[in-house]
Amino acid sequence: MDNYTKGRRFAYRLMVTALATCATGMAHAAHPGDPDGSFGTGGSGYLTNDFFGTDEEVFALAPMRDGRFVAAGKVVATNITGIGSSENMAIARYLPNGTLDPGFGSGGLVHIDIDSASDEARALRVLPDNGILAAGSLSTASHADFGVVKLRADGSFDTTFGETDTGSTRKGYVRLDIAGANFHDNGYAMAVQKDGRIVVAGTTPVFHDGFNYSQVALARFTADGVVDTTFGGGDGVVILDPFYGAASDVLTTIALDQAGNPGADGRIVVGGYTYGRNCAFLARVDANGSVDTTFAGTGRVVLEDANTGGVRTGMSLLYSARISADGKLVALGQGGDRGMTVMRFGANGALDTTFGDNGRSTIKISGSATYDTAAALALQGNGKLVAAGYTTSSATGSPHQDFFVGRWLANGAIDTGFGDGGSRAVQVSTRDDSAYAVAIEPSGNILAGGFALQPAATQPDFALLRLIGDPDRIFHDGFDGGF
Repeated sequence: MDNYTKGRRFAYRLMVTALATCATGMAHAAHPGDPDGSFGTGGSGYLTNDFFGTDEEVFALAPMRDGRFVAAGKVVATNITGIGSSENMAIARYLPNGTLDPGFGSGGLVHIDIDSASDEARALRVLPDNGILAAGSLSTASHADFGVVKLRADGSFDTTFGETDTGSTRKGYVRLDIAGANFHDNGYAMAVQKDGRIVVAGTTPVFHDGFNYSQVALARFTADGVVDTTFGGGDGVVILDPFYGAASDVLTTIALDQAGNPGADGRIVVGGYTYGRNCAFLARVDANGSVDTTFAGTGRVVLEDANTGGVRTGMSLLYSARISADGKLVALGQGGDRGMTVMRFGANGALDTTFGDNGRSTIKISGSATYDTAAALALQGNGKLVAAGYTTSSATGSPHQDFFVGRWLANGAIDTGFGDGGSRAVQVSTRDDSAYAVAIEPSGNILAGGFALQPAATQPDFALLRLIGDPDRIFHDGFDGGF
């Protein structure tokens, strides 16, 4: 345990005691949904990091129990050959105030290039020893593979994990080529099961109906980074049948609970949408990778975006899903109403019509021809739902994207006590900025991450925003849950 962690653990014990005996903690000093004045640049509640003057974006966030947090995505930086540059998997660790943590990597950043091609992180998990798992895509010179990286607490590769290196050491990462050379397999989501096994979900090309179409694929690895051949058909891989037929399916999420875990029974729920077909989907597989037919009778739910008599149903896009404390599934996406939409389903896949307006609820503040688009969903300890993405704003001239965070009550009603009547738009840059990830910190505050394009820049930077939340998380999960 590093000295920072020891100090923060002591400080947090004091904080928990103070919060338990005082009705007005720090989180009460501002309105829920307000930017956190203790975070970022000049009390703005947000910050940006320009590491290399290149394309730099955050796709995943993971809070730590001591108040620090980890952000992951991609940067464009020198590749492993030392000649030229490529997209590198990027993992940065921050102190609670948003300053990069100098005890991690090089000045707070680790960027990883495996073979001079494109690598990126789409999912994160902080382990009990403050080590880090990051999953996404790791590429050879010709194609992308599913990839998982394991780092020690200082940002170095964990050489007990992954592919064999020399002697008894390993490389600290593992790649899985599903479709073969010259075909891209892209990992987008990760779940760590109770026994430490790692499930990565994404897409792989499959030939059918005369073309190669992207289909949903799941792969499982052991806790030490070896392909788990007990999953699927003996190769550690499950490929789901098409959800629409002659079209590409896009995997966006594995449903996790508030603490970041999949179902305790080992079953995995995935979600996404079919490209260009105005429909989204959820599907569930058993612990061994077989289709779980107790879920909606077929193992899958297909949501078609429709408008009947002025009543909007379904989704055309599904971006994120979560498992609530009572085992229900909450999905976040978008339909023809162009807002941030949540829908709730029972554990059996049936639409929960007691939620929102007949199972569906939408937050929208921009005009009818512009978008409020969600990207990520998080659960608070009190059951409230938080989504982040972008809204279309014309506050500083021509329409552009701004960070946008919305919140619903546990029953699907818009939380009008949050932000400006249920949502908060924050302009991080006078040009485009947007959130791709959102997380609830142990304090109950809301952390969102994505990108910002600065006025004179040609490439986006890492961008992070913290909003005041509810100080309920510590007491709801006994403080330690999920962190």
